[in-house]
Amino acid sequence: MRALGPFWIAILLLPPVLALTVLPPFGQRMVVLVGIYALMGLGYQLVFGQLGALNLAQGALFGVGAYAAALAAPALGWLALSVAIVAAAVPAAIAAGPILRLQSHYFALATLALASIVNLVAIHAEAVTGGANGVSGFASALPRGSVLLAIVWACLVMGVLAYSRLFGGRLGEEARLVREAPLVAATLGIDGGRWRVAAFIAGGSLAGLSGAFAAALNGVVSPDVTGFPVMVLCLTSVVVGGSRHPMGAVLGAVLAVCLPELLRDFQGAWLLVYAAATLAVVLWAPGGLAEGIDRLRGAPLPVRPEPAVPERLLPAVGPQRLVLADVAKRFGGVEALSDVSLAIERGEIVGLIGPNGSGKTTLLNVICGLDRADSGTIKLDTAHLERLPPHAIARHGLGRSFQSNMLPGDTRSAGLARAISTHAAFLLLDEPAAGATDREREQLASLLRRLRDAGRGVVIVDHDIDLLARVCDRLICLDRGKVIAVGRPADVRANPDVRASFLGLEEAVA
Repeated sequence: MRALGPFWIAILLLPPVLALTVLPPFGQRMVVLVGIYALMGLGYQLVFGQLGALNLAQGALFGVGAYAAALAAPALGWLALSVAIVAAAVPAAIAAGPILRLQSHYFALATLALASIVNLVAIHAEAVTGGANGVSGFASALPRGSVLLAIVWACLVMGVLAYSRLFGGRLGEEARLVREAPLVAATLGIDGGRWRVAAFIAGGSLAGLSGAFAAALNGVVSPDVTGFPVMVLCLTSVVVGGSRHPMGAVLGAVLAVCLPELLRDFQGAWLLVYAAATLAVVLWAPGGLAEGIDRLRGAPLPVRPEPAVPERLLPAVGPQRLVLADVAKRFGGVEALSDVSLAIERGEIVGLIGPNGSGKTTLLNVICGLDRADSGTIKLDTAHLERLPPHAIARHGLGRSFQSNMLPGDTRSAGLARAISTHAAFLLLDEPAAGATDREREQLASLLRRLRDAGRGVVIVDHDIDLLARVCDRLICLDRGKVIAVGRPADVRANPDVRASFLGLEEAVA
């Protein structure tokens, strides 16, 4: 993600400076409103922008914060702002567990249901919320005027700078992996579930704070503040401004607040003009208005460092032995693995061979937790892995690369470099030589020898038997999910069952 330079910092500081020095009261109110919506949008960027999840409850959590501040202000004064943050974070935390297990549109529908519940409570819990009449008479206990403006924009500036700094580095790359390649993230030890929960709660907290500021600005809170139009405004402003750009929420909020005012002369047609203007921005700058401005001013594109294998491999530490005993896996009526037992020592390279459909990739998936074994045990030393999630298995000392590039723009070696960078004691490599040139195969062979010298245990799946014969200490041959041969490469290649398996495949193809 692009870091904020002097240009954007100046743009970020300009509205509050103008409001406090030049603008009339109405202009100051507009600037406060921009800051409030931008703060809500910044929280929304955590879930929607960084993790790519369509959260439709952000507007409702904004309303929860508004009600909490209004109800707590008479007794607590300014501390009601803190109460609003907690009040929005609590339902977000409670809902995070079940909701975040859902995928795609199911997640969106679940968050929409949460928003509907909040709106219904606001309308019907009259003893607390005042029902349709809402809550009023609390504004004098909260910051107002220029003080409110200064507090809102101080929170926003700090939030934008923190967002830029956090997601401009390692956390940004982790979020990208969780968003674009969750399987890769899991095998690198990144807990996608924890990421989503943290982002959902943090985003909800910012929504609650911005709702409290809105209550202080308006002096009244009604069920409208929990309604779906608030969510639409938040979603639209973030998409138009830029869902991952640090300034995206700010620019989107400027448009959301200022365009309706500028289009008042269109009377009933203003909404159509607003929609057309929004569509024009989306078509002109698909990555958002902030990204489009960066392109126009010739700002350099953010450079994402390409994962690379280090020149010097550190000696391996951690578990000494990977052991599988009687591992079985079925997919419906298909027996993918049947009573597979094997042991791999650290500092050993083992090649896994067999015809297509023999269960090689399934075996790697079962070992690293992407597929769960139906029976049998998988252990790193004494630690059982068969019931652990993939990220926990990775943290025990097991790395994994995949057969194809999982991320846009990755080179052939990027996935392998990521797996090695975890310093895992054991590595599972799925066809790293597929489509490689002769030179690349020689480089891979050299790398595998370096891994062995560093004390790493390696299980490698590949169809290049000659390459495996040169670098592997042992070969294991699978056929229809069963181990049919184990031993030195020359012995396995000469095994009649192995030869029959491969010859049968070649004859079928011919």
